[in-house]
Amino acid sequence: MKNRTKALLILITAFMLFIFTGCSGGKESGGGSKSSKSDGSGGTITIGLAQDAVAIDPAFAYDFSTGPVVNQITEGLLKFDENGGLVPNIAKEWENPDELTYIYHLRDDVTFSDGTPMTIDDVLFSMERIKDPATASYVGWMYDNIEKIEKEDDWTVKVTLSTPDALFKYAPATTAGHVISKAYYEEHKDNFGKPEGGLLGTGPFKFVSWQTGSEIVLEKNENYWNKEGGPYIDKAVYKIIPEGTTRITGLKTGQLNIATELPLDLLGKIEEMDNARVDTSDSYLIDGIEFNTQREPFTDPKVRQAINYALDKEKILKQIVKDAGIAAEGSTVPPVMWTFAKDKWEAAYIELPDYSYDIEKAKELLAESSVPDGFKAKIITDGDSLRMNAALALQAAVKPLGIELEIEKLTGEELMSHTFGGARDYDIAIQNWGSDFPDPSGNLHPLFHSDNTGDGGANYANYKNAEVDKLLAEQNKLTDDEKRADLMIQAQKIIADDSPWITLSHQKQMMAMTNNVEGYHITPLWYWDGFLKDIKLK
Repeated sequence: MKNRTKALLILITAFMLFIFTGCSGGKESGGGSKSSKSDGSGGTITIGLAQDAVAIDPAFAYDFSTGPVVNQITEGLLKFDENGGLVPNIAKEWENPDELTYIYHLRDDVTFSDGTPMTIDDVLFSMERIKDPATASYVGWMYDNIEKIEKEDDWTVKVTLSTPDALFKYAPATTAGHVISKAYYEEHKDNFGKPEGGLLGTGPFKFVSWQTGSEIVLEKNENYWNKEGGPYIDKAVYKIIPEGTTRITGLKTGQLNIATELPLDLLGKIEEMDNARVDTSDSYLIDGIEFNTQREPFTDPKVRQAINYALDKEKILKQIVKDAGIAAEGSTVPPVMWTFAKDKWEAAYIELPDYSYDIEKAKELLAESSVPDGFKAKIITDGDSLRMNAALALQAAVKPLGIELEIEKLTGEELMSHTFGGARDYDIAIQNWGSDFPDPSGNLHPLFHSDNTGDGGANYANYKNAEVDKLLAEQNKLTDDEKRADLMIQAQKIIADDSPWITLSHQKQMMAMTNNVEGYHITPLWYWDGFLKDIKLK
């Protein structure tokens, strides 16, 4: 037994060495490569991603692996500062003269990474492409209220909305406002965003190569228009490493400089390292279990409520999430998002049903439902430690109700495809979401308005409620935040009572870095940041 164990350990060690030496591209692309200059410029940084990119294309950069790549290559008219405020970027200034009009004054010195000048035609083309339903962009919903996009002069874009939209002001700071080269797109239309075609943008880094399932390589954009600060490093190599343990090992050995989507059960391992740290911030994240409310028997609210009561969410929080987040308490809107009308949000939060564990209540509700004797169904999720543990906990929790749940483990890319696909071909999904904006509506409208049940929409629960639609649509047309809060709070209460989600936790934003990485502090909206611009290697 001892000999077998020893042999197994040798094999595992050899495999780990193979993973990091065989796929790292040698010393140059490894995380241990040093800065070439005393000011921190030069060198290569290596980043571990939990899943492959969906596409190297801002139209589909809407997850925590695709975004961190694309946001370095393309950039928006505006950007978010560390506090979630809007600041100029490709647009040097902007105006909002009335509730339907936005005017963006573009910089005239921006170039793409190949040195060609960016023009207003590139901006108009990029925005129209996101707006076009045929693109099926994951961020296309942000343009739903746009009536027209016009050229006012060679450096001025005018956007006219069909109805007032409280959230549109943020869209230009997301990938919905990113600019691509029109000429490059037209030349590479058949393979744009794919490994063969790549992407041409104005960001601090340029696309070099993409070996699907293995690595994505970017290099510093020597033609970058913004001469303030970075980019400092010469090269960024993204390693696709689905196994969380392997990403953490990579930090310890120095083969990785940065790791994202950290497994909650392995955070302690990083804290024990003397060469790495976990950078954290508040977040707008919500972890949850989503019922397909348009599929039997989950069309029945009592079935959903019964399952919600059957799951001990406090146990999951204590054993898995620990200090890395807070309880969701029946809401998808965390306290950090009460950016206005805070007293109203707090009072409403306390009154929401939190579905504390109550197995007798669960049995009672199921007995009153359309399936009193139980049923069989399937859960889809990926290998994330919280999501998989939640799936296993739910599977065990509902057995006393006569409910048999099968768990289907997907890759991260497959889970994205299923939960953002219009077909909604699943019974239960376990997925997370992070608001695109520093506004409570960012965790309500995308997740629960019926407009977002189609292809590219984030309504994972396939939830359709006419009253909720009305409240969310009406608040989005208002400029009075107090009135908006009143309507959103009403919608939140209906949603909580309907229980299309089992809300688990609001995790912190986390990024692990080796100690030789400096220059960037993770923000609540880091998934829109061109963070590599600021990073240096000591």
